[in-house]
Amino acid sequence: MRYCKNCGLLAPFDADRCPQCGAPLPPEAPSAPSSARYTGEAPAEQPQEEVVPALSEWATLGTLLLFAIPVAGFILSLAWSFGFNTHPARKRLAQAWLIRTLVVGVVVALVCIVLALTSVARLTVTPYYYAY
Repeated sequence: MRYCKNCGLLAPFDADRCPQCGAPLPPEAPSAPSSARYTGEAPAEQPQEEVVPALSEWATLGTLLLFAIPVAGFILSLAWSFGFNTHPARKRLAQAWLIRTLVVGVVVALVCIVLALTSVARLTVTPYYYAY
């Protein structure tokens, strides 16, 4: 964004003269990162994220179908999560599946524990009436 030094109007990005007063506009300075702008330091290079090629739709579907097999899917997700695979997208999918499986397993275990404790509590609290 450029402002006219003569009248203070915000000028369009493609204008070389101020539309209001006709004064020449200053050249647009390249924008620097905000931390370098205030401290006077040279801008630091931002690390680039690694671009991972995606799996095809069929490869993703096949991988998810393999994960759906109870024991084999868990073993495959463990193996592919820890490096027995050369495709980084499949590794990330296996890691996500493994995390989801572990979270679901913990939730199911907690629900089973709560249900077991409530049934034990119900048995100990319920009085036994014997008909003589």
